[in-house]
Amino acid sequence: MVAEDFVKTRISAGDDQNISTEVKAVAVDQRIRIAPCETPFEASASDNSLTQRNVTVRVSCPSSNWFLYVMVNVQQMQKVVVAKQAVSPGELLSENQLEVVNLDVNQLRGSTYSTIGSLAGARSKRRLRAGQPIEPSLLCYVCKGDSVVITANVSGLQIKASGVAEEDGNIGDTIRIENTASRRQIDATVISASEVAVGI
Repeated sequence: MVAEDFVKTRISAGDDQNISTEVKAVAVDQRIRIAPCETPFEASASDNSLTQRNVTVRVSCPSSNWFLYVMVNVQQMQKVVVAKQAVSPGELLSENQLEVVNLDVNQLRGSTYSTIGSLAGARSKRRLRAGQPIEPSLLCYVCKGDSVVITANVSGLQIKASGVAEEDGNIGDTIRIENTASRRQIDATVISASEVAVGI
């Protein structure tokens, strides 16, 4: 259908392979009588309409000089990791507690995860309910009070030390760590559930 094809070309998930787009035009009232069109149909919609779940598309026939409006429903679904069951605060997430489901993009309020493997080693910071999307703000890979390994590369040599996390952090976050031996506080980047790295 012209209206559906038009919307498909204008609405895209980009390079995100975890988002699928479904479009469906509402059937035109059969009581509407229109003349045959001997030229290709033309379709258009306002930029504002294209951001809505229901897009109003103007379909026209240049040769017969008529047009009508067609409503097209748009639904974008995204693969999201959710809790399969209730999870207690501080609990280490396991594969049997999680599942990947397709959710309407408009229902999502923040960043999410698309694969269960990316959550290996993460713990919940608060209680999670069954079906709840897993967001970075709900987790910590290194949690406050955790013992961690501090890794530093100096002139090609890798030096390791022990430390304690002073705050929660996810992979890639920079957090405060106290060196167990020197009691000195440093900023380090979380690279795994038990390791942080510093640049020297």
